[in-house]
Amino acid sequence: METIGEFIEENGIEFPLVSDSENQFRKNYGRGRLTYLIDKEGIIQFIQKGVPENADFLEQLKLLQ
Repeated sequence: METIGEFIEENGIEFPLVSDSENQFRKNYGRGRLTYLIDKEGIIQFIQKGVPENADFLEQLKLLQ
């Protein structure tokens, strides 16, 4: 399993990715593992239950550009 830092570096991502390892977001957004992709305006553009495959996530990022 690669780390978020490795994923960012390997894919040239220039914005923060956040992991809720301390369950702080879960308190606000509910239970269960969810993945959110939020655009520059703060609008949620993608939600997936669980963790998406890297290729699927990268495809969603390309759609925002």
